[in-house]
Amino acid sequence: MRSGIIAFVVGVVFLQTMAALPSPAALLAGGGVAFVAIYWSRNALPPMRIAIRSVAFFLIGIAWASLFASRYLSHELPKEWEGRDVTVIGTIFSLPGIAEQGVHFNFQVEQVMPLDGAMPVVPSRLALAWYSGFGRDEAQAVPDLRPGERWQLTVRLRRPHGTANSYVFDYEAWLLEQNLRATGSVRTGGNASVVNRRIDPFVFSANNAIERTRGWLRDRILAALPDHDYAGVIVALVIGDQRAIDQSDWKVFNRTGIGHLISISGLHITMIAGMFASLINALWRRSFFMQAQLPLILPAQKAAAIAGALAALVYVALAGFGVPAQRTLYM
Repeated sequence: MRSGIIAFVVGVVFLQTMAALPSPAALLAGGGVAFVAIYWSRNALPPMRIAIRSVAFFLIGIAWASLFASRYLSHELPKEWEGRDVTVIGTIFSLPGIAEQGVHFNFQVEQVMPLDGAMPVVPSRLALAWYSGFGRDEAQAVPDLRPGERWQLTVRLRRPHGTANSYVFDYEAWLLEQNLRATGSVRTGGNASVVNRRIDPFVFSANNAIERTRGWLRDRILAALPDHDYAGVIVALVIGDQRAIDQSDWKVFNRTGIGHLISISGLHITMIAGMFASLINALWRRSFFMQAQLPLILPAQKAAAIAGALAALVYVALAGFGVPAQRTLYM
């Protein structure tokens, strides 16, 4: 079984080195061969059985990763709709990032408006930027965008592209990981075809509620620490949003070897979970003095464990469910 798991992982990794995805016929043939080989190897000698099943799970790993890759790549913006103004209706499902010239945010498309008698094909998730004065000589204020709002926007989209430089952040791979299959900007100006308006102040969902809470916490922290250089660091440690940290500060963190401490991961989550577990454990044990007698209902150790796990879950949610934070939560 261990050799099969290792072979499966090797197959998934091997697919990442391929220039193109295997054809559906090749995947179907490889999957069929793999399952036939697993069935046939039941009566083989142990060394031969391990070898055959390793090859079979290697093929299954390639097929499994190919199916996921095909599913995400199929949502890409068609070339014929690249660079054209399209009107969409949807919700802001991420915490907007405030930049010097505008705001960056992720947009969940709910409806696409017809254009010139045709229905545009637009991915369901977009990475958008709203610049002040885009395409105009004078600056134009960007509205205060908040997670969970439903907007009608006129956007100009393009297919996801990143830089081809080696040893730099792979923006295109990151967009694929986040299932953001098109990027673009919000159009502004006096053109009658450009319509940008807020439809609903908040559309309830678990993700929108979490992102709205993260935005509220960020605003409170920045308002409490005006003109302080370390305000961005506090925001990063509380909600995992590192975009307010200056590049000069990152150089200091990296050169001193503490850059990994700025991202919410094992140390921070374990500390918060331990604090809440210790607090609930102490209060639970002393509930006899309050005539509650809670330990007779649930032992203090179990109550503390549940409190610590719930505190970790809330903290990971406020941190944006990053991969390092998720790993710590599951452990």
